[in-house]
Formats: sequence, C-alpha cells, structure tokens
Amino acid sequence: MSISAIGPYAAVMPTSSRGSAGTSPSAATASADGAAATKSGSGGVQKTDFTQMTRKELFDWINSKISSGEMNFDESSTFVSMTVNFREDGATTGLDDKQQVDFMQSVRDGMARAKNTNDSELFDRLQAALRTMERYQGEVRGVNMTV
Repeated sequence: MSISAIGPYAAVMPTSSRGSAGTSPSAATASADGAAATKSGSGGVQKTDFTQMTRKELFDWINSKISSGEMNFDESSTFVSMTVNFREDGATTGLDDKQQVDFMQSVRDGMARAKNTNDSELFDRLQAALRTMERYQGEVRGVNMTV
C-alpha cells in the first residue's frame, strides 16, 4: 500500500532552514527504488538521516516502509503529518524537495508541547514516531559504487 494523499492527520511542524544537498545519478536511482530518504556517507554508503531530510524524502521513506511491510498505514499517520508544510496564510506548499528539516528535533519539540498541554495521546504517538526514527536512523539503504 502506498500513500497517495495527505489525510486528516496534517499538523504544523516547525522547520529549520538548511541548504539542500545535491544528488548524484546513483542517488536518483536509489530514489526510484524507494530509498530517497538517504544521505551519502563516506565511501558512497547511503544512510537514512532524519536530521537532514526533506519532506519529500520523508514521504518516500514512509512509502518504502509501507511497501516493504515494515510499517502499517496506522503507524505512518504521524509521519505523514510531518510531510505537510503550511504557509503563514494556511495554504500547503506540497512536498518540498529542497528544504532540509530536522524531523527528530521537530518530534521532540512536539512532545514537549504535548506534555505542556497534557495531550497524552499526541505525546504517545510522537514518542512512538521518535522511537521508529531512532531505530532506522543511520540505516544503510544503498551503496554508490561510482564514488
């Protein structure tokens, strides 16, 4: 099952401004294989990095986990909400493939807000998402043999 639209779980998540890293032709190939949520490390090893990921890369990572059976649709709902970016006028900007976001910090910030407002349900969902990110952070997703 793939996610083809943003559902009712959209939430405003703070973003950070970071430069966008370029991708090589082999990284584009990895994107087509559902591994777009990766960054190149030393020796051409591509690893998942939730601290420097675009919303599009997160969306592609979610789809790859759902497609592989590693995540079900319900588990993905909190992640899907993080792929939406709202402008000040309330309109969405779509799946941004340029702005790098530290999603792990965004989730930690959301957990702090949920704790302050006594929203235990939101806190639990965000905590589960953070645990998932910690489990997959640094996961080797591919190797660029052209480096």
